[in-house]
Amino acid sequence: MNKLKKLVVVVFIFCGLSALAQLGTSSPYSRFGLGDLQGNVLPVYNALGGGVTALSSSNSVNPSNPASYTSFRANSFLFSTGGMHKTTQLQNSTDKQVANNSAFSHMTIAFPISSKLGASIGMLPFSNIGYTLNARDTLVNANMIYTGDGGLSKVYFGGAYEPFKGFSLGMNASYLFGGLNRRKKLDYDDESFFDSRSNSSINLKGYYYELGLMYKMALANEKVLSFGLTANNNSSLRAKRTNIVETISGTNEIVKDTTSNLVEWGEVNLPSYISTGLMYRDGEKWLLIADYSIQNWADYTLLGESDDLSNSMRLSAGLQYTPEFNSVTKYYKRMQYRLGANYSNTPLTLNDTQLKEMSVSFGFGIPVKKSRTKYDISLTLGQRGTTDNNLIKEQFINFGLSVSYDGIWFVKRKYD
Repeated sequence: MNKLKKLVVVVFIFCGLSALAQLGTSSPYSRFGLGDLQGNVLPVYNALGGGVTALSSSNSVNPSNPASYTSFRANSFLFSTGGMHKTTQLQNSTDKQVANNSAFSHMTIAFPISSKLGASIGMLPFSNIGYTLNARDTLVNANMIYTGDGGLSKVYFGGAYEPFKGFSLGMNASYLFGGLNRRKKLDYDDESFFDSRSNSSINLKGYYYELGLMYKMALANEKVLSFGLTANNNSSLRAKRTNIVETISGTNEIVKDTTSNLVEWGEVNLPSYISTGLMYRDGEKWLLIADYSIQNWADYTLLGESDDLSNSMRLSAGLQYTPEFNSVTKYYKRMQYRLGANYSNTPLTLNDTQLKEMSVSFGFGIPVKKSRTKYDISLTLGQRGTTDNNLIKEQFINFGLSVSYDGIWFVKRKYD
């Protein structure tokens, strides 16, 4: 157990450093709110369209609904981690640009406590910021350059309880932390002028809670119908903003003067959300899911600023097919084949246009021979935004890969 504890600590440190060091987006839309919200980032669920409110499994972790933690087998120990790569084509009415980003996706650990109790702990990305925007001020003959980076991560601990067969309740307690950096620079054509730059650095940290419930109804011939619900209320996190404005000179940007250096303390209000879902499972062969979720982003504020966000909505659906999960002659029959789709109204409303996002996805669950290890692969093709009303359309391909291990612990050896 001491080795296991050391392993968990090392993995958390590694994942934390990875989450902070990598730039997960190049979208100009990450300028608004808390950045690009990551939603469900696990490849096994991305391949199903991202909606998993009613999904539970004995050999995978679903942190989106903590009520699912009662599904683990006795003495099991589940571990999963992975990464993602996103290629995005950004397009306006005149130009196109391609950006590539890679980042850590998740790290989760889960285990049963008793026949009615289960728990999970992990780290997930919450949002990412990464953009560069250029504009021209013809009045003063200068370029205006806007850049941003950073993001938020969350560490969660969750537990679930099954008071009676088929019905479970769960809660995740999450610690959200990270920094959002937004910079502006005024670069004059005349080199005899001093340029100016400003940097707004916002550090956020705090706790919030997510509740979940799940009800499973057994039908005939190993068929199961499940209903899931997750929700939270408005949560407040501590925020610290540092604003620095400087005048600079030369290509090395030598600081000539600091005209402003202010520190503000306040709060960020995370809006409430609710998600509902249905799942139909036919033994180990067929799995169908559907989800509907809403979030009140109109209630969002950061240090008193709202960014004029709108309430969001998301619809998603997916299916999984396993030809023969216990086949001993055909390896491809033990693989899981997944397909999904989703449609959403995002929180972003720009130029009187609320941005839409649509995507289709597919993937595979690949078991390793003579092992309890499994690889999950997902590929998502999607689009967000439009070129109308002087906006930007993003077309993206998101590739995800994770490795999961379903181990057994607390079982005494029969032989040395």
